Parts: sequence; C-alpha cells; structure tokens
Amino acid sequence: MTQKTKNMPQRNRLILGGIIVAAVIVAVIFVVLSSQSSFSELTTDYSKITQARQDDGGFVLGEPDAPITVVAFEDFLCGHCQRYKATTEKFIDQFVATGRARFEYRMLPVVHAGYSRLAGQLAECAETLRPGSFWNAHDALFQIASARSFSDASSRTFAEMMNMSYTELLECTQDAVQIDKDIQLANQYQVTGTPTVFVSYGNGPLQRTRFGQQPNFDQLAILVQEAGG
Repeated sequence: MTQKTKNMPQRNRLILGGIIVAAVIVAVIFVVLSSQSSFSELTTDYSKITQARQDDGGFVLGEPDAPITVVAFEDFLCGHCQRYKATTEKFIDQFVATGRARFEYRMLPVVHAGYSRLAGQLAECAETLRPGSFWNAHDALFQIASARSFSDASSRTFAEMMNMSYTELLECTQDAVQIDKDIQLANQYQVTGTPTVFVSYGNGPLQRTRFGQQPNFDQLAILVQEAGG
C-alpha cells in the first residue's frame, strides 16, 4: 500500500477497494462470455463447397476435377496445427471454394495418445450422425482445443457446439476407425509430425512439396498456379 493510500480515510479506501473488485469481476465475465461466443461462431459455409471422401474414407473439400489436392496431416490438439489453420482457411476460401484446388484433411494423433484419437473419432462421428457436418466439426474441434486443454469434458462441449447427442457421439466413437486409416497412410509416407503437407496432382500419389513440411499461403498459391489451377 502506498503512503498516499495509507493517508486516505478508511471509508474512501473501502470504496476504492470495491471499485477494484468490481472491475476485476467485470473483466472475468467479459473473458468468459468472449470465449463462449467464439465457440458459437463457425463462419465458413461448407455447404457451398463440394464435399467427398476418398476411397479409404479420407475427407476432401473441392471439385473432383481440380488439378491439385493439398493434403494436410494434422492433429486437432497440435499447437502448430492450430496456428496453421489460418493458412488452410485462407487456402480453402481462395482456391478450394473457387474450384481451383482441393483440400484433404488427414487425422494423425501425435500430441496425446487418448485425447488426440478421441478428437479424430468425434469428427468422424459427427459426419456419421449428420452427413455433411465433418468440416464444421473440424472447425469446432480446433476451437475447443486451441481455447483450453482437451479433456473428457471437451466431448460434451463439442456435442453442445454441434447440437448433437453427447451419448450418441460417445457410442459412435467405439466404432470410428477413419483415424486408423489415416495413420496407415501417414506411415506409408513416413509422416511423423504435424502439420505435414503433401500435394497430389490429378489422381496421382502424394508428393512432398519443395517448400517443406509446412508451406505458407503464398507457396501453396504457387503450387496451385503451377498445376494450372
């Protein structure tokens, strides 16, 4: 306590203390409400973009005749993946939604053996229970994982965000195996970290990019242009 504060009448000190406490409470409420608001705002309208699945079940956005597919191996719980999402969002908006490229998401659990796998299973089960909802689930899981540590409670948060039955989602995860298929593909191409980006031209095999494991947006744009997109 400063000398000036010590010299204040007790009544004034109580008033000042009350003001400070009230300010702290307001700040806490603002942070909580802001966090809740961010959970409810899934802004990308995936209904306007063609959605499909590869022969092994991999999730793909974009027109089937696009000359290039960008394939990202990611973990919803991976901090680098959460930051890289800004790049993939911009890529989807400028190249996938316009028919110039496709984007394929592969789930590779590297952060936590249990929760990383659960997040991938929840994404698949959202699609199982409500066809066409995988990409919204993809965004929701990234929001949850980036806002707080993923835990058992995160499954319920996810169900609320997706307006789905928590019980049905958990039951579905018992049979969700797409993440195992994605792991097999990752092993085939010796992918060990996330995010790792490959490209595929036409219906050809996956290829590593000359820009390394995590090409930025401008580098992805170069690859699309070179492919004729």
